[in-house]
Amino acid sequence: MQRRALTALLLALAAAVLNGCFVGRAPEVESGRQCLAELDTHGIFYRPVDLGEATDERCRVDTAVRVPRLDVALSQPATMSCRLASRLDAFERTVVQRLALADLGRPVIGIDHLGAYDCRRNTGRPDQLSEHAYGLAIDIAGFRLSDGTVVSVEHDWWQPSRNRDFLHHLAQSACGYFSVVLTPSSSRDHFNHMHFDLGPSRLCSV
Repeated sequence: MQRRALTALLLALAAAVLNGCFVGRAPEVESGRQCLAELDTHGIFYRPVDLGEATDERCRVDTAVRVPRLDVALSQPATMSCRLASRLDAFERTVVQRLALADLGRPVIGIDHLGAYDCRRNTGRPDQLSEHAYGLAIDIAGFRLSDGTVVSVEHDWWQPSRNRDFLHHLAQSACGYFSVVLTPSSSRDHFNHMHFDLGPSRLCSV
């Protein structure tokens, strides 16, 4: 009986493997492939990257990509998770351009940022890793318009102007796309940028 039971178990496991039901990290791999396909569909320039061994083994990025531009140029190539790249692309196309035209009368042609992936701790809670450590966060410093105008978070966030209105409207809309949105109104640490992330926490601090 034991031999029959063992044989039946082995046959069941073999069938599961053949049917694709017994796989280790396949769901993650499959979601990564689907995400990359979405980037391809929207014409996003990217290069898959291997981040190698980080200083902290907890710093892991699911489907890491290096992105030099979305629909518009980035001030410098950014390494991030494919998930964040896809969300940023959607945000840029559906929110950033609409608000730029409505508030400033010009489209955005470039996004200035201070970085995305960074294996480091959370500045507010040093016992935890930052969402940057998972490639799920980016710090946006400003935007460049088609007429050469630069909208700067550091210089325009507090100064009454159309630039300020644009930044505030954009930050408010970002709360519908990202889990956490932090701005100069949140803390001194964010005096020169807006932090967007896709972590498990929820905070709209605009």
